Amino acid sequence: MKRYFLSMALATLAAAPALGADLPVKAPVPVPVVAPVWNWTSFYIGAHGGGTWGRDEVTHSAVIAGLGFAIDAAAITAASSPQLNPNGWIAGVHAGYNVQTGSFVWGLEGDASYFRLRVSTAGTFPFPSTLPGGALGPPTLTFGSNTDLSTDWLVTVRPRLGLAVSNALFYVTGGLAVTNEKLNQTTALLGGGSFTSSISDTRLGWTVGGGIEYMLSPNWTIRAEYLHLDFGTATGAGVNNVPTGLLGNLLCAPGQTVVTGPATYTGCSISSRLTAEVVKVGISYKFGGPEAVVARY
Repeated sequence: MKRYFLSMALATLAAAPALGADLPVKAPVPVPVVAPVWNWTSFYIGAHGGGTWGRDEVTHSAVIAGLGFAIDAAAITAASSPQLNPNGWIAGVHAGYNVQTGSFVWGLEGDASYFRLRVSTAGTFPFPSTLPGGALGPPTLTFGSNTDLSTDWLVTVRPRLGLAVSNALFYVTGGLAVTNEKLNQTTALLGGGSFTSSISDTRLGWTVGGGIEYMLSPNWTIRAEYLHLDFGTATGAGVNNVPTGLLGNLLCAPGQTVVTGPATYTGCSISSRLTAEVVKVGISYKFGGPEAVVARY
């Protein structure tokens, strides 16, 4: 009998693994992976920097009429109307607010930047009437012209409209652009005579462009942006400086004509048509962070 029970016990132990294999095994509980929601709705602030280049079309009116030769007056006017190509760099801060509706993001942004756009040009030019074959001929007489352009700051206020794709935002933007423009020009003539012209003005213009912004985390973004700036045309008056005792000093204003002795001086003015391009990168801090999370398995 004892042998019988011992045999049964050994048989049960031998069959236990096989019986366990037939029992159902409960699947492991999946561990959720928490991912942030890429939501662009928020206030944000940031900083940016980059490069800038531009084009300035300077136009000077005919400064002398009825004095000397028309070909010389035309040469002076042409030399005093250069096309400038300034360049420089930009650095500043920006702030704004975005609202996301579905995949569309719209908002308003303002920025203030140091806008260092600079150019200077100078040259010496002959009076055509004194060139070989000219009305007077040699010796060749010359005049000089020097022009400087600079800006120091830039402010823009721009709506933005974009398309959000995951954590990337592709957007277009455009609006108001304001800068300060300083243009100074001196043209040196014969016998110590010269005329000077200048523009110093706050220029209101417009801007349009676009960019891409990438959300590194729910609170931090980086961006790359391009802007075209157009500040329209600014005008300024010039002064004809003639040696005292000869014709005196004459202030020129647009459209003014003054007769002094045998010579007629037509009112002189200068204009500046300034446009610029800006390419910049930036980083922003987005307030608020994610309002919810998504659990992925």
